[in-house]
Amino acid sequence: MTAKGGVREQVRAALFENLGLKLLSLLCALVLYVYLYGSGNAQRTFSVSIIADMPLPSANRMLVTQLPKEVSVTLSGSRTQLDDLHADDLGPLRPDLQAGRKTSIDIDASMFQVPPGLTVEQIIPKSIELRWDDVISRSIQVQVARTGEPLPGFTVKGAIVVEPPNVQARGPRSIVEVMQFARAAPFDVSGLGEGAHRRPLLLDKPPNLVAYDLENVTATVEIARELVKKEFAKLKVEVIGLPRATTAPPTVKVTVTGTAEDVNALTPEAIVPRVEPKATRNDTTKPGSDILPVYVDVGKAKAEVDPPKVIVKW
Repeated sequence: MTAKGGVREQVRAALFENLGLKLLSLLCALVLYVYLYGSGNAQRTFSVSIIADMPLPSANRMLVTQLPKEVSVTLSGSRTQLDDLHADDLGPLRPDLQAGRKTSIDIDASMFQVPPGLTVEQIIPKSIELRWDDVISRSIQVQVARTGEPLPGFTVKGAIVVEPPNVQARGPRSIVEVMQFARAAPFDVSGLGEGAHRRPLLLDKPPNLVAYDLENVTATVEIARELVKKEFAKLKVEVIGLPRATTAPPTVKVTVTGTAEDVNALTPEAIVPRVEPKATRNDTTKPGSDILPVYVDVGKAKAEVDPPKVIVKW
């Protein structure tokens, strides 16, 4: 037998002699590996949901701190047992907060459904601080801002009328009591002409934890022709029915306010300030005097006379 053939026989003998015993040894090694590494101690972290029982609306209590949605729980034990476990098997965590007075939640292992053989090693967080407030309702004024400009020659007349002028804000006392107003979307008057313009406006989102009883309001804006002023100084006061009568002062200043169309059409000659002694109870057949109001006709415009009264002698 050659040397090469001898090596081949030795290899064959090493592989196939006592094959059953060798397979049994391999199986035992696999079982031992599973026992040591598959079923041995391990750790795993689970996220367990928090579903709290909150106060009923009639309790008028509100949690104003953020309650975590879940807690982190680390368990130790059999690797196989941990691999078969799900977060839902441990919870959820259901703290009772219906009284609305508890200031903290202390979390311990007894609050979880931990299977036998597993141990709770760590809980994060172990305590949750809570802050509560009374729930109140309060009437808040609605504020509407204006944007844009109407057509040339027109202007916004008066303030924006809001219906309803107030909304009810409901939420924590610490927030609702300091609210000044409920803001609505701005009213855009761009390109609007003469008349009353009415449209719904959405309310802005209220502060966190606060709710309004309405989602929108109705606002009305009145657009009128833009007014201009024009002064006419030293206009002679006419005494109607008594041509020889005199006034002190003899002249007045007239300020006319109206649309540009109405005011610009006026001339000094068209404006005649006058007093009417005969329209009073005075006996104008005899010499006398009186303090009488000065009248001016300016059509659709409005006139302001300075001084508004003069002394009339006849």
